[in-house]
Amino acid sequence: MTTTNESFTIRFSPSGRRATYDHPLSILETARKAGVEITALCSGLGSCGRCRVKVQGDAISPLSQKERELLSEGELDAGCRLACRTIVDGDAAVYVPEISRPRAQQLQLTGREVPVAPSPAVHKVLVELSPPTLSDPRSDLERIDDALRRSDGAPTGEIDAALLGRIGPALREGDWRATLTLDGSELIQMESGDTTDRLYGVAVDLGSTKIAAYLVDLTSGETVETQGTMNPQIAYGEDIATRLSHAVDHADGASQLQHLALDAIKDLIHALCEGNDLSPDEVLEIVVVGNTAMHHIFLGLSTRPLTASPFVPIATRPFRIKARDLGLPATPGAYVTCPPPVAGFVGSDHVAMVLASRLAEKPGTFLGIDIGTNTEISLKRGDAITAVSCASGPAFEGAAICWGMKAAPGAIERVWIEPGTQEVHLSTIDGAEPVGICGSGILDSVAGMVGAGLLNARGHIERDAGGVRIGESSLPEFVLTETPAGRTITVTQTDVERIQMAKGAIRSGIEVLLDAANVTAADLDGIILAGAFGTFIDPLSAIEIGMLPPVPSERITQVGNAAGAGAKEILVSTERRREAEEVARRIDYLELTVYPNYSRFFARALRF
Repeated sequence: MTTTNESFTIRFSPSGRRATYDHPLSILETARKAGVEITALCSGLGSCGRCRVKVQGDAISPLSQKERELLSEGELDAGCRLACRTIVDGDAAVYVPEISRPRAQQLQLTGREVPVAPSPAVHKVLVELSPPTLSDPRSDLERIDDALRRSDGAPTGEIDAALLGRIGPALREGDWRATLTLDGSELIQMESGDTTDRLYGVAVDLGSTKIAAYLVDLTSGETVETQGTMNPQIAYGEDIATRLSHAVDHADGASQLQHLALDAIKDLIHALCEGNDLSPDEVLEIVVVGNTAMHHIFLGLSTRPLTASPFVPIATRPFRIKARDLGLPATPGAYVTCPPPVAGFVGSDHVAMVLASRLAEKPGTFLGIDIGTNTEISLKRGDAITAVSCASGPAFEGAAICWGMKAAPGAIERVWIEPGTQEVHLSTIDGAEPVGICGSGILDSVAGMVGAGLLNARGHIERDAGGVRIGESSLPEFVLTETPAGRTITVTQTDVERIQMAKGAIRSGIEVLLDAANVTAADLDGIILAGAFGTFIDPLSAIEIGMLPPVPSERITQVGNAAGAGAKEILVSTERRREAEEVARRIDYLELTVYPNYSRFFARALRF
């Protein structure tokens, strides 16, 4: 590698972007700075091997040992490199192949909803005032307060500082007829004329994989439009632990992650407003829910305590912060409301899920499971609710799987394996030609392999079974199908082990909750599955591999993005907001790692 002290330019294709740098950087770092997305599931640690690129230039570092381990001979001969391991210090051209670019994903944004009577924190009041005269020289605010006493029962309390210069002009522009927006008793917006029919807010589910935003009519409680996007923090790691490490280990790591989340939410709000002929100034409140790590990153709270036992959050209380202080588009005085997390990694998104699914109100014994990169599980029995958090990892999202991908067109989403013949039947998203396997597909595949006798109880693929071949790593793998390019999509032994770990984490969490409550799976009146993965999976496959306890399928309910539905309830109704805070106080958190004999539960949960 030839080094220089001069600035140099990196050209990226097929995006066409160029960027100039003045010191050595990895290609992954240059891409991030240039706004070019490259899949890096391990956040650049060199362990996932997903950031494959082709590089041309003279000032390029030699092949690293990691690259020799993770890239095949054919890839090395074709000039492939890993973006996180390749350092550049001179002009270079970088081609990012399709396999290394994030794919458009099917995002589960909606959830089963129960109608809620609107009673939002913000409300509008139309005031019609008489202009001042020599005989009536009351101030503008005195006139407003007198009008409010007549129409609303109470004068204004605090007045948002951003409105101070607007009060006089708004009254005079509207010929002394104006609409006041109050959050409680605080005046947060003032408009000329009558705008009482336009009352809007935005609810946000800040997930570790995806972000969903909902534009809500606060008068009717109806959702006007929904927008979603992948969480751009994925560039710094698919799992929460990797992102927390980035936040702690880099001086500006936490700030980077916070601004990525804020920018994504900002873009979603702008898209919602533009699509519905609204000004961002008409967004009167924003509610954001997320797991404890997302909550802390979003608010700029220190995440260091979450990286080591006893994993204590900085705060488990609700926060209300001016939207402008976070740089989010809304009316100048609008608040961002963040409901409280519970503890550890059980966050406000789980509180919202419990709220929307009515788990806390159900008579009997129920499990509520929100499956994702981090899975939260609550057991409700009588008046008691106990929750655990399981690091289920990104395998169910298609990550860390040999042929894994997001739920995008061409992803294998359903698989059935004939028990006698091992013949494979499958379907893909949008009916497209198969290019990989998403989470529901890998779960079905492993369940089918169990049912067809291709896996033993320890999860080892039977080498002599039909459809099994020996892969490049000298380990057995099961053949699913061929891609249009003639490549063979398989389920490898490593894939099976990763699903084992993920399902073991979830099932052991369930078993600990049941054990602590002194109940069995037979005592369960129902299981509620939430989240994107919980929506798309076949519950029978989840039972087949032992991820869920063997309960009758009619007792399992899939509710979609219940966290998003709960966030909307908190936005629309102050009563439901108070109930969410009560739910958060009511949930007891159980730390799995200190539960007696947890390792025994986990080891047992790994078996098929």
